[in-house]
Amino acid sequence: MISMTGYGLAEQRDENFYFKVEMKSVNNRYLDLNIRLPKTLFYLEEDIKNIIKEKIKRGKVDVFVTFENLNSKDLEINIDYELLQKYIYISEDLDSKYNIKNDLTFSKIINIEDIFKPEKSEIDQDLVKEKLSEVVKAARDNLFEMRVFEGEKIKKDLSNKLKDIKDIIAAVEKRAAISIKENETRLRERVEEYLNSNEIEESRILTEIAIMLDKLSIDEEITRLKIHLHNFNDIINSKEIMGRKLDFLIQEINREVNTIGSKSNDIEISSYVVELKSEIEKIREQVQNLE
Repeated sequence: MISMTGYGLAEQRDENFYFKVEMKSVNNRYLDLNIRLPKTLFYLEEDIKNIIKEKIKRGKVDVFVTFENLNSKDLEINIDYELLQKYIYISEDLDSKYNIKNDLTFSKIINIEDIFKPEKSEIDQDLVKEKLSEVVKAARDNLFEMRVFEGEKIKKDLSNKLKDIKDIIAAVEKRAAISIKENETRLRERVEEYLNSNEIEESRILTEIAIMLDKLSIDEEITRLKIHLHNFNDIINSKEIMGRKLDFLIQEINREVNTIGSKSNDIEISSYVVELKSEIEKIREQVQNLE
């Protein structure tokens, strides 16, 4: 069982490069990858997505990549000589016309914006791809491990809630047998109150009572609920991707519980139905977190 929420981080630094990759994932119906890269690494976006898809199947995953080229040998200084000449000309002109001292020095010129433009030369793209792929895989694996850890906690919680639901259903089943008997007694009393037993056949009365009791019976719903819960338990103990299956199964379970609530006129069973719907909603919320 794997959760869709988690966080993964990995870093790598050597004499040439520094990489940092962060991944955050939350619930989503499908796999939605949002990759944020420095412009110099845009060409690696699809490679990063493919690495993530190897292990992550569902969820909205935000990926943040930080990259620095640490090799000073790759640094080039571009000088705007035309702009520099203009500054020199203006300085000399001010000195000659207005006696404003011409004190231009290298230390001052270097601080003039746009004259000196440090730029990185072309880097080895294959090497960067290889190094970044290693960091992406490490961050992805860390994210995956956290999702598995969260999934195990959800599994334990679902197992506990499943047991609670089974206990409530057992109580409903026990009460249903008593409720049917009580309904039968009440129906007989009403028939005897309004009809003269000599004027109508006993068999017809029994037939009408049987029809009414069949409409009130919740045996089929209880049986289907037990089957759904058994399937639910099998799925959460399997190794497959289960989020969508469990979500569908929860809808079926909820449908049976609603039917029990609408068919039964027993106050105690109605109370159990309220408890069941509360537990089912808690399970539904947890299932939304599963891959």
